[in-house]
Amino acid sequence: MRSFKDSKLKIAAGVIAMMMLLYIVFSTFFISLEANHKCEDEENCPICVCMQICQNTLHQISDVALTCAAVFVPVLLVLGVSFITSLNLIKETPVTNKIRLNN
Repeated sequence: MRSFKDSKLKIAAGVIAMMMLLYIVFSTFFISLEANHKCEDEENCPICVCMQICQNTLHQISDVALTCAAVFVPVLLVLGVSFITSLNLIKETPVTNKIRLNN
């Protein structure tokens, strides 16, 4: 029963990730296609409003990505350094070299 719940959560996370990726891609394409858009009334133009929404969302997503990178990079560096130093702390013994000790 637990694996069914875990698989549902994994599927939901995958769907959300794909939706975010598609939103980013389509927003970027829309902004690039309408980059030369000219209109008289920017406040009431639906294309300008949609472009502003896409730009705001992309800026918010990039801010979150930068925050996550700023948090996770130091953590990964500390884990990497601790792993490398722990390898140097392990001493070689006959048991670690798989040497059989007979009396």
